[in-house]
Amino acid sequence: MDEDTSPHETRTFISTESALKSARQRRVELPGQLERNQGLATFTGRLTLEQFTDLTVVHNRRWAEDAGESIDSVTQREIIDAHANGLAAFMLQGLVAATILRLKDEPTTSEAILEQLELVQNRVGRSAHCGLPQVTLVLPTEPDFDPIGDLFALLVMPAGRLFVVADGQHRREAARRVREFLTQIILDRRIPKSGKFYPAQTDPVSVTELEAWIAIQDTFRSWTLISYEAHIGLNVQQARQMFTNYNCNVKPVKADLNLEFDQSNPINQFAKSWAVPQIREFSDGKSILDLRQLASIHGLLFLGKTTIKSAPYNVIEMEPIGKEFWTTILGSTEWTRSGSLVREVPVLKGLAKAWFYVFLARRNNRHDKAARVRSYIRDTTFNKEWAEGVPGLSDHIVPAANEVGFRFSPAHNDIVTAIVGNIFDEKTQTKAA
Repeated sequence: MDEDTSPHETRTFISTESALKSARQRRVELPGQLERNQGLATFTGRLTLEQFTDLTVVHNRRWAEDAGESIDSVTQREIIDAHANGLAAFMLQGLVAATILRLKDEPTTSEAILEQLELVQNRVGRSAHCGLPQVTLVLPTEPDFDPIGDLFALLVMPAGRLFVVADGQHRREAARRVREFLTQIILDRRIPKSGKFYPAQTDPVSVTELEAWIAIQDTFRSWTLISYEAHIGLNVQQARQMFTNYNCNVKPVKADLNLEFDQSNPINQFAKSWAVPQIREFSDGKSILDLRQLASIHGLLFLGKTTIKSAPYNVIEMEPIGKEFWTTILGSTEWTRSGSLVREVPVLKGLAKAWFYVFLARRNNRHDKAARVRSYIRDTTFNKEWAEGVPGLSDHIVPAANEVGFRFSPAHNDIVTAIVGNIFDEKTQTKAA
């Protein structure tokens, strides 16, 4: 007999089938509080981002098709790809910042890792605040609870039981994309092209950079938490009503207030920190353009688009080009001439789009027109004769009781197209000031 085995010990063995059955019945226990929301039972707690991805499901049309479920069980709209990517970029910003905070408190952390994380933070961008708002979930069937004292309890979920997302499906999709992105980096040792929220990198990452990404993944898995409120026992109709309540009974934030409060969009930051003070300085201290107007101009200047919502992670490399655009305009005699049309938003948008084509566009660029666009801005007299002489622009002039006797129509896209065409038309003879 083995000396380490007591003759009185009894060892219990189970069959393969019993072992597999036991494994399938592994349960998840989540601590939190069982409360009431408007009289209805809810459970509030916190999940890691890893748990948020693994323990939830979104009942939209795609889920119904993949799962072979009836369309009548759908309680969510489809994922908006651009919105999910934007949230993924925001989530990654927060994960990098959280990882830096976490590792600074660990005495074994090397300076090389922290420096690498700072480089990653510069590439993904920074935000004044990266906290994730609470998500709302649904448990269609009532779970079991194990009390912990008077206030708290363990929510017990059998293996395979999932929360249904009622509010927060794009946060969940963002978390899923970030997890997939981090996993791919670590497996391939390259920054994947599929991650639309971080610049791709063809060369293999260094050992130090790989360690930084592994640390970010550890933060995702165990250190960063998101709060949730789970409504218990809701049927499909109640879940649909909750979706309507959350998405249709809210008042959208006005664009100008959103831009004033925002601290993360790098193009908006450029406008607030540099463009606004410069424009005010060359305009007798007056605020000629507000942030909403600047956003429409800068969208065309930096991105070639009418919005700055798809701004890159930072615009440090683009800023000198943006600054030259404004110094060229502000330094021209037209900017201070009374009645000049160069201060009109649609005109500035047209000039900005032409500047983008010359200095920033990757496709359909006009790099050879740099001297032309600079001279057009410096030498053109932006008056009524100019407006009437630009092909197609006179179609968008509306009589008005102002200094020049007219105003531009709201069809800014057509106006931009006309001005850009005029700038790049070799036959155009610009009227000098």
